[in-house]
Amino acid sequence: MTISNENISSLISALRKSLMASARTPEGVEQPAALLWADADSQWLPIIPALRNEMTYVYTLGQYEPDENRGPAIWLRCIVDRTLTDIAPPAGVVPVIYLPGVNRQDLRAGTDCPTHLMPLVELQYRGALWHHKNGRDWSVMGFLISEDGLGLDVSHDARAQEAMLRALPQLAKEPLEHLQGHRLEAEDFDRLTVGDPIRDILGWMNDEKTFRESCDAAKWEAFKSICMGQFGFDPDLQGLSSAAEALVYEDGKWDHVWRRFSEAPRLYPGIVKVLRDVPPRGLFDLPLRHPSVNSKAEDRLRAKLLEVSSLPPQDACDLILKLEQEHGIRRTWVWAQLGESPLALALEPLVRLAKNGRSPRGGTDVLSVAEDYALYGWPCDRAAIDATAIAKGSDSDLLYRVVAAIYSPWLDSTARKFQELVVAHAGGFRELVKAVDAERDTCILFVDGLRFDIAGQLQAILEIRGMQVKLGHRIVPPPTVTATAKPLASPAYSACTGDTSGDDFAPLISSKKQPATTVKLREEMVSQGVQVFMLPETGSPADAQKGGWTEIGSIDEMGHKIQLRMVGQLPDEIENIADRIAALLAAGWPCVRVVTDHGWILMPGGLPKVDLPKYLTATKWSRCAVFTGKSEPDMPVVPWYWNANVKIASAPGIHAFVSNMDYAHGGISPQECVVPDMVVSFGAKAAHAKILDVQWRGMRCRVKVDTNIDGLIIDLRLNAKQAATSVAHTPKQLDQSGEASLAVEDDKFEGAAAVVVVVDKNGLVLVSRPTQIGE
Repeated sequence: MTISNENISSLISALRKSLMASARTPEGVEQPAALLWADADSQWLPIIPALRNEMTYVYTLGQYEPDENRGPAIWLRCIVDRTLTDIAPPAGVVPVIYLPGVNRQDLRAGTDCPTHLMPLVELQYRGALWHHKNGRDWSVMGFLISEDGLGLDVSHDARAQEAMLRALPQLAKEPLEHLQGHRLEAEDFDRLTVGDPIRDILGWMNDEKTFRESCDAAKWEAFKSICMGQFGFDPDLQGLSSAAEALVYEDGKWDHVWRRFSEAPRLYPGIVKVLRDVPPRGLFDLPLRHPSVNSKAEDRLRAKLLEVSSLPPQDACDLILKLEQEHGIRRTWVWAQLGESPLALALEPLVRLAKNGRSPRGGTDVLSVAEDYALYGWPCDRAAIDATAIAKGSDSDLLYRVVAAIYSPWLDSTARKFQELVVAHAGGFRELVKAVDAERDTCILFVDGLRFDIAGQLQAILEIRGMQVKLGHRIVPPPTVTATAKPLASPAYSACTGDTSGDDFAPLISSKKQPATTVKLREEMVSQGVQVFMLPETGSPADAQKGGWTEIGSIDEMGHKIQLRMVGQLPDEIENIADRIAALLAAGWPCVRVVTDHGWILMPGGLPKVDLPKYLTATKWSRCAVFTGKSEPDMPVVPWYWNANVKIASAPGIHAFVSNMDYAHGGISPQECVVPDMVVSFGAKAAHAKILDVQWRGMRCRVKVDTNIDGLIIDLRLNAKQAATSVAHTPKQLDQSGEASLAVEDDKFEGAAAVVVVVDKNGLVLVSRPTQIGE
């Protein structure tokens, strides 16, 4: 699984991200019982302690040492099955089972499996495996150079590989930026082992006992000499307390030590502990490096945030902006990286919320309000989501109250303004509703509950990936529920009729007089000539005269099931949607049109409840009802889109007809009625290339490519991003038929994982495909 280098600071953080990605499952697939990590040569063993500082629930096969998360196979099996509750991970967390000295084939040997591994055999079927996409277990070298790992340029000579393994504990903590931009030779790895006094001081301060044991007499004396000569202390006589005090108070050389510590402080938990014990010097204020300065600032911020919920909305916004002036700088401090400044971090989205939520969005008619929301309104919703998502631990309730204090008045007044305009122009509202038609060369991707702010995040991800995105908007009618609005988001809308009571909010398929369910809508689209397909299929663009239709996403389902907790799942959901769009474009669809049925509202602490007597309704959902009373209720009532004789009551403002609801939809608000309409493509000028086939005959491979541009080059690399890792005798230009043949001269690469890449004249990699040399 490919991992992004975003937010990766070191080998350890990349390793953590890769392991987590391998444990993640697609939509609808059960979570693995464990992630098995086989390491036949025990290459990774030296960095497991450092990895456990980043991932608590890593367990190692070995002698029984529970304090080190190490034990025999039967003990590991008990961990996975949660029978050892005091040390097993909590529900929902996949344990990583590291198996040094174990080849994955050992677990597949059946009755020939070594006896001590037998308790783990069954886990290969219930769990997942961490391995390269070529099927082999990750080696250290493979992870360093692969595009699915760190993507570094590492020399392949034996001397460099030996030095790399010697330096692995230091390499694990080295900031990634120090390793990029040049080829890593043996000398580079040796420099990590010796000749870096700052690294050695940090290692000693982090774990004095382990560092001392790692030094022979000569190295320890050299270390002492450096400490006394360059840093002014004797580690034998003065110890950690003197070094910690110097790190807090001194400048000069100690500034360099602090900067190195600040680059990756989570790698040095021992230093954090000793810094807490540094005493004040005299009556002067403590320097900013001392952890108590940050913790006291967090306490002051917490006290001020407690005041927010009791203030009028404008005053609450003003206070948030004032607090940012004092505490915003702390997000750059080392303590924020260590998770000790959660409230300072929460201020960032709260400031965006305060700036956007100072006054409700407006307009003179429904159309102008919709356009205003699509351009300027949704960032307020985004800020509220981000502030809610960052709320964790003991401060969660406090942050929820702060979000509600600012967001709830803005959201309610914005909704009421929109409701007034919709009710006043109910007759003309129908004309603003635009259905989705089938188009040749366009695949329609339906995403249930894709609210505008989520679409904004999706747009940013797609553009980072190099896609061209046009984000527009549509207006959907109340009730904003799937039954009413999904038919309008599909080319099957023209086959629907409202010849029904509307008790379930669903129109009928005219020809069948049956409710327009998802299945019936798909059947109708197929009858119209639309190509309908589901995951993981990508359709056949060349055969789709009336375009395609597919679906993805569970945003709305998550909202209903887990309510406020859905915010923690949204990032993965957005990535899944982006992956699906990329796959459709790569399959040859010229463009993908992303549509949805409705938005939603979400409020920490729950939506206020309003009563609507049951005897006045035929159907009542969280924010909408089929109204059957003769007198108008004190709330918005509009005709149903599909049958104007059916009256739909909408909960006023952001109220709900049902109590204890954080998440709901069905009502009238810009968040529910103004939905994204997104068209994604590679761009008119972008080169298109798709690798159709890679065939090996000995050490020569033949590649066939479908492309719309001449002059493309085929290469074979160990790292797709780095031309210097090419193992082809000579990269070749595609011939007129889109084919090229590559030869690998050095037999030592036989069986190695590699990547076939297609590059343009500027060296830009357009597409790649993993392969195994000589397979």
